[in-house]
Amino acid sequence: MRTKVFFAMVFCSMLLLTGCSETELEARCFPMLAAVGYDDGKVLYDVVFPSTTGTGDAKSTQEKGNAPKTKRDSFEKAKQEYESRLNKVADYNHLKVIVLEEELIQESKAFGEMLDYLAKTEDFPRNTYVCAVDDIENLFEFKKNASQDLGTYLEEYISKHEEHKSHILTLGDLLDEKENQTMILYIPYLEVEENYVEWGGYVNILGDMWKDF
Repeated sequence: MRTKVFFAMVFCSMLLLTGCSETELEARCFPMLAAVGYDDGKVLYDVVFPSTTGTGDAKSTQEKGNAPKTKRDSFEKAKQEYESRLNKVADYNHLKVIVLEEELIQESKAFGEMLDYLAKTEDFPRNTYVCAVDDIENLFEFKKNASQDLGTYLEEYISKHEEHKSHILTLGDLLDEKENQTMILYIPYLEVEENYVEWGGYVNILGDMWKDF
């Protein structure tokens, strides 16, 4: 009898835990791309969710995840305000790409604070690709014509360029190189127009720049 009671309690506990997991999953939204820009002394933050071309619950869930981009004094504040406008908890475990506006990279204080925050919080997966663009707005114009969500599209685009494989960068690489103050770091640079994306070279961070971060 005691054995039966024990197993019954274990079974009930498992059902409760399963119920909690499902509830938590329904309360989350899953960004696929994070875009970080810089304008007039402010950091811009926006994300891209999975494509809403599906039907039913999956479609409505992702549509409800969107929020307007934010602009604040730091990456931390911009990200936190963006997330506060969502009606779901942002879960970045499926994040594919972080896109940085070139001007942000050149602003050593803002860029350094962003990297320090990401290293401390570990919000973003370290295997997330990192690339740079000239203008974040061009990226979102291109998004209107993309056949799939922008995060997945850019992940596939970056990974298929074998000729640039040695310079493909992840967030983990970037945080490690900042810690080590590498002499030269190459951030893949993508040229983005309304109808296409093209590999345009690299944005370089020289060793001396790390001292300003």
